[in-house]
Amino acid sequence: MASVLINGFSGSIYREGKGYTGVLDLGCHPNGKRNRPKRKGATKAAVKDKLTKLAEDLQKGHKPRADKTVTQVVTEYIDDLERQGRAPKTIEGLRSWNRNHIVKIGALKVKSELTPTHVSDWLIDLAENHASSTIANVHGLLSSALDRAIVHDIVNRNVSRMVRNIQGKNDGRESKSFTPDQVRVILARASAEVPFRVRFGAYVILALTSGLRGDELNGLKWYGLDLDAGTVSVVRADRHNGKTKTEQSFRSQELAAIAIPVLKAWREIQAKEFAAFGGTVTDETPVFTRPDGTPYTQRTARYEFRKVLEIAGIEDSEAWTVRETRTTFVSVMSHNGVPREVIADICGHTVRTLERHYRKVLRPVHRQSADVINSVFRAA
Repeated sequence: MASVLINGFSGSIYREGKGYTGVLDLGCHPNGKRNRPKRKGATKAAVKDKLTKLAEDLQKGHKPRADKTVTQVVTEYIDDLERQGRAPKTIEGLRSWNRNHIVKIGALKVKSELTPTHVSDWLIDLAENHASSTIANVHGLLSSALDRAIVHDIVNRNVSRMVRNIQGKNDGRESKSFTPDQVRVILARASAEVPFRVRFGAYVILALTSGLRGDELNGLKWYGLDLDAGTVSVVRADRHNGKTKTEQSFRSQELAAIAIPVLKAWREIQAKEFAAFGGTVTDETPVFTRPDGTPYTQRTARYEFRKVLEIAGIEDSEAWTVRETRTTFVSVMSHNGVPREVIADICGHTVRTLERHYRKVLRPVHRQSADVINSVFRAA
């Protein structure tokens, strides 16, 4: 062990493993423990350079920061988001990405070891087995975590933002649309005279003729429906704190004529179901509930939706999801000449978002529909 004197600070450098370790003796912490920060390197000269930089920082009044790992930095970032009230499902997803993907470079020290090359190689490795959307998400998480690390003086630069996203495997299948003939069959069967056979019919009819999202349908309460005026108001959704997905999602629109009597019939059925277990349907009651009075979730709604498709004779009913009623709504409206600005307004989208996600079903049009919803769906 060789004693050294660096900028007035005493310390030592010694052999450890395949390299060298250096320490500065800074006395004791307030709790009585010795304050001996360490620096490691492959050679004595490299260690001495690091101790010199440490001594200079101490003389300038800079408090030395621990060289944290990638995993620590990302975990602290997610913890911050959780304290800020981010949705539990979002936090769960971020922790999953950290645990399953970022962990592959998680042991690297963000200040002294992590380089753009590490990030690039990591993304290339992910691209072999993961979709482009997954790569973009986890890369974005790392970049945001390192942004926070800069603010907290843990690192001086964000090496993640120096690396561009790369293309991964194809994402999951694109959302598809029912044909106009299929829509007519589904609406006809869903509004059949025997509502208990197609118990979920009112949900499907409202979904197909309004373009509401699945979480908006699941979060809809009776105060949001005015069946006398024939309107639906989207003010909440089945999301964290009941908030809608975007500001544009907060909207009101007219109901299709076919939906009004079906929803009235459904409310009578729901009232009987609630009465069976001593309950009462009020304005605060979710519009769509299961026989036990609990609201539908994404999973239970998908199950009931596919049962309706099976009754309607739709082939491969198991291959459809509730979100494709929204795609169908956009497709049918566009096919019937409704301008995309009108469709975007009804769906609570910006035109840019509508074109990005529904580009294949939209077509250029130059005429306005006088009564958009009823003119499109009157054939049902």
